Amino acid sequence: MARRIRCPHCQRPLALCYCATLTPVPHVWPVRILQHAAEARHALGTARIAALGLQDCQLLPAHTTPVPTGVLIYPGPDSQPLSALLDTAPQPLIFLDATWRKSRRLLLESADLAALPRYQLEKPQPSRYRIRREPHADALSTLEAIVHALETLEAAPGHYGALLRVMDALVDEQIAHMGETRFRRNYGAQD
Repeated sequence: MARRIRCPHCQRPLALCYCATLTPVPHVWPVRILQHAAEARHALGTARIAALGLQDCQLLPAHTTPVPTGVLIYPGPDSQPLSALLDTAPQPLIFLDATWRKSRRLLLESADLAALPRYQLEKPQPSRYRIRREPHADALSTLEAIVHALETLEAAPGHYGALLRVMDALVDEQIAHMGETRFRRNYGAQD
């Protein structure tokens, strides 16, 4: 069986490449994404959209990269509200790109990561990433979390909408590929 040729940037099959729809968006707060190895192989991951669509965003392998300096955006009892950063100088925002279970494991395995100041999103919109089950209603894809954080900290609602539209198109393509019946059965889609 012939292998499909993939875009070297977005890793999508050439016929489904979204690179031409992205123009890197300027932003004030640098973004660093620590990606679990399993997510790097996930064809429908959203971290790559952020890495290609933001001017100062780095996608780094979680297990082989030293933990960057900055603040970790991750929920939990030790997390402060994101709004606490509003009156501070911009610094790197660090996101974990993994399933919730694997992200908790990353935190347990890395004292450096666990030692970072931690902040959590406040009142995010429901997730638009309809092709993955989430453990709770406030759970977002990596891209949605990044967009929410940047729009909050930069007081720029809608500024990153182009990135979310790329994700929406990716999700719609996948739903069309699997078929509406299978989508409803697997993800409990409601009208």
